[in-house]
Amino acid sequence: MVKATSVIPSGDAFTVEPYKVDRSGLPHTGRTFLLQVKDDAISNMLLASLSLLDRLMVEKTAAVRERRLEEMVDFMTERMLVPSGVELDMAQRLAIRHARVLNEFGYFSAEDIAAANRSTSVNRNAMADNWRKRRQIFAVPHPDKTARDREVYPAFQFNENKPIKAIQAVLEAFNGRKTSWKLALWFTSNNGWLPDSARPVDLLTSDPKLVIEAAQRDAQGSAI
Repeated sequence: MVKATSVIPSGDAFTVEPYKVDRSGLPHTGRTFLLQVKDDAISNMLLASLSLLDRLMVEKTAAVRERRLEEMVDFMTERMLVPSGVELDMAQRLAIRHARVLNEFGYFSAEDIAAANRSTSVNRNAMADNWRKRRQIFAVPHPDKTARDREVYPAFQFNENKPIKAIQAVLEAFNGRKTSWKLALWFTSNNGWLPDSARPVDLLTSDPKLVIEAAQRDAQGSAI
């Protein structure tokens, strides 16, 4: 016996009704629906597209399963892989350099930025997020994973609580080719393109043009 149940809300072109089918003794093969099309032209179009829809759904399902499998493998590998002594040494050296940057120059949270600029927005992240989207500033992951603020903004990017204009030009020069911590280290490391191999951070306000030119030259080199 076949029995129609309540109608599912549908559009103007067709209606879909779930059907109850007596499948006793038969393997479960999914749900059954009755599709009622209100127009012959639409009916022909649906018939012509069913095979394409079936193929796309199969391909999409396979792609999603493959992606999820890769994510699971990556998750398990990260926890099973034992770092070598060299890798541990490199990680320790980088951690020390990261800590030195934040210790020397300090940092702000998004809430600090909002408070310093007397923002009245309820969303205390809004100002920092807006500047960040415009590439006026950048954030780095906080080295302390237990810290309340997971991302912080190195304070050398600001002058009187506003973004230093040269920061945006430097970020545009590198155009996403450096991670946030590599950017922070670029600003705070000696640079051969600058007089006396100065650090870009030390010339951000006094000679921003030289800093921007150094970034453009380094960006060209890293793009080769």
